[in-house]
Amino acid sequence: MERLIAKNVVLGAGAVGCATAHHLARRGEPVALVERFGLGHARGSSHGAARIIRHSYADPVCARLMPDAFRAWAELEADAGRSFFVRTGGVSFEPPGVGYVAKVAANLAELNVPHRVMSGAEWNAVQPAFNLPDDYAVVFEPDAGALAAARAIEAEIELARRGPDTRILTETPVLRVDLDGERPTLVSDDLTIEAERLILAAGPWIGRLIPELAATHRPTRQQVLYFRPANPGPFQPGRFPTFIHMGPTPGEAFYGMPEFLAPGVKVARHFGSETDPDEPAAVGEEYVALVRDFLRGRLPTLADAEVVARETCLYTVAPDERFLVDAHPARPDVFLASPCSGHGFKFSILVGRVLADMATGIDIDPRFDAWKRIP
Repeated sequence: MERLIAKNVVLGAGAVGCATAHHLARRGEPVALVERFGLGHARGSSHGAARIIRHSYADPVCARLMPDAFRAWAELEADAGRSFFVRTGGVSFEPPGVGYVAKVAANLAELNVPHRVMSGAEWNAVQPAFNLPDDYAVVFEPDAGALAAARAIEAEIELARRGPDTRILTETPVLRVDLDGERPTLVSDDLTIEAERLILAAGPWIGRLIPELAATHRPTRQQVLYFRPANPGPFQPGRFPTFIHMGPTPGEAFYGMPEFLAPGVKVARHFGSETDPDEPAAVGEEYVALVRDFLRGRLPTLADAEVVARETCLYTVAPDERFLVDAHPARPDVFLASPCSGHGFKFSILVGRVLADMATGIDIDPRFDAWKRIP
């Protein structure tokens, strides 16, 4: 069996793993990035053309870190010499009694982020593509937008490769993580990789590699649709915002975004059932009907539009949808990252920086202590 020894080993070339490799290489650190599939694969959580980015969070911990995340993306754009962010504006809305919009608006006010609170009727008047019930609560954030997700990850890989000693090992499925030896070790069929510092960013496979996380970090299957209306003009960036609908139950959360680097308007439910991450999956007609039913009462022009593409992805849902970015309790040379729960991409460039800090012994800003979830 071949044996490899590396100073910094990052397992998982998704959004967090690639950001971590970029930040380590940027500091002159050697890094080995290990991926069980090919780069840019569609089996995990990080693929797809675009993701929403926003300050509009009901959770104050997330909201207060979003200015840092926006700055971190701008720094990546400067490093890469290209732009990944497009400003579209973003709207959050809800039926009476949910309480989400009021929390979002309070956090935006605390951050001094421009926003406007209005009723469903007022929103429909300024955005005629929508047909919200008059008594809906709405908050609009003009600085929200979309990130070119796949292009950003490609740039992070490209920048990591410019480091002094970067190795990228693809098609390298890890069977187990051995934490009993002098060095933490990844074990595959024909290769062992020993690390001075090991960063596990394995997405929905994290519970298999670290069994004590299996009960609390659950892979769920998400389904995404792309709609092409007869007149796509009103649904382009600059005319149509990203949107989030929060209902009274978890299964009534939906989101969407304008046509951006994709064949249509992206719409999905922010909810899915537990799944085996290795099981193949497809988007069925029952789900299409469910999304159309949601759209019929809020975006009627899209409700009957052609579905031009379908895709699936995986969330790794943690308790309270909080992130886990922490050292292993028994191994100070092993770092665990599961910052997903369906809203991790926008933070991934920031999480990568924090992981690089942890691995290299740099003191972490106390604001990130909320991500330390292991006793």
